[in-house]
Parts: sequence; structure tokens; C-alpha cells
Amino acid sequence: MSVQGQRGRKVTRKSRNSLTTFYMLVGGVLVLVLGFVGVFALRGGFSSTVTPVTAAVGTTADGYYYKGNPDAPVKVIEYGDYQCPSCAFYDKSLAPIIDRDYVNTGKVQFIYHELPLTSIHPNAQVSAEAARCAGDQDVAKYWQMHDMLFLNQDQWAGLSSPQNTFSSYAGQLGLDRGAFDSCLSSGANTAVIQAAEQAGIAAGIQATPTFDVNGTQVSANEVAATIDAALRALGQ
Repeated sequence: MSVQGQRGRKVTRKSRNSLTTFYMLVGGVLVLVLGFVGVFALRGGFSSTVTPVTAAVGTTADGYYYKGNPDAPVKVIEYGDYQCPSCAFYDKSLAPIIDRDYVNTGKVQFIYHELPLTSIHPNAQVSAEAARCAGDQDVAKYWQMHDMLFLNQDQWAGLSSPQNTFSSYAGQLGLDRGAFDSCLSSGANTAVIQAAEQAGIAAGIQATPTFDVNGTQVSANEVAATIDAALRALGQ
């Protein structure tokens, strides 16, 4: 089972009371929402449009997708799960601000590290593979599928077999659906995602979303402030 901490979905081995766990989940989400609202208020409120990423995109030496200047002074790694509601809330709400203020301005290289919590999110693995299959065709399409999955999380999270839904997203993004479907059905990226999960666990990540900002692990609420502090420490 899982409990909801300030950073999102947190896994523990056992839960004695499912009702108690439910209330903890709801309470944790509320904490995240209130924290996000505070960040938005400081940065001018909610935006009705998503700022497109105009920075460079690619993959790191260890195989994770990034957006932003590879030589940026601040590296931000998000450990995320596509079926995690808190991750979706971050992506739809705060991520556009991070892109606008830091990624598109060359201050941050933002790296997405998959950490599917498959024990509580049965579609976390296959959704992560879907994003990778999009990226196999076009690196920029990875980030489009990434956002598409979070934007439409409610559509596919409860499906017993979401592959057809993911295929429809691929079509909407202009991908070769035949190649995408073949990639997803063949499990071409299964081992990659499983390895990413184990790497996240080995790094001591206990919840999603968790962010590493130049070596400091923080919650979503703290990302912007931690980036600002890192930039100040570097004299920028």
C-alpha cells in the first residue's frame, strides 16, 4: 500500500487500516495543493496557457530525457510516476512556471527520471513505456507524450488495458501509430523503465514526485525556491 506524504505517493510495506490510509492520501494531496497555491500566488497566479518548451531537448548519458541547456548551472531531476495524481498536478500547474522561468531561460536542465510505483499504480509501467516509445521516434515527442499522459491521466489510469488510449495519443501527436504500437506491445522499453525504478530506489527516493536540485532532494512545493537558492549560491 501507499501513504501520501508531502512529496506525493510514498510506499510503505503494509497498511493496517485502508480507511486511515485513504484519509492520509487525501490529506497529503491537500497539503500539496495548498503548497502549490502558495507558489502560484508568489509567481503571479495560475496561467491559463501552457508555456511551450523552447529549450534544447535530448537524453542524458545515462539515458534519461531532458529539456533545457545541458550546460545549465542547475540540474533538476524529477522522480515521477505517470499515474501519480500529485505528479499530474505538478505537471499541469507548476511545471509550466518552471519551464518559463528557468528551463527556457537556460538556467536549468530539467531531467525526468521514471519511478513507477507499480504496487499501487498498475498502469505506471506501461505509461512510462508509452512516453519512451514516443521518444524513440522523436525526442521532442517524448515531452509531448509526457504532458499528454499527465493531462489526461483520468482517462487511462483506471483502464485494465490502456494501450489503445495511448495509441490514440500517439496519433494526435503525429507519431507513426504502427511503430508506436509495435514498440509498446513488444516491451521494447520495459527493461529500461524497470532499471530506472531500481535506480530511483537505490537513490533513496521514497515518494513521487521528488525533485533533486543540484544534489538536494525537495518536494514540488520547494522546487522554485531551491533553484533560486542554487542560482544565488553560484552568483547568478
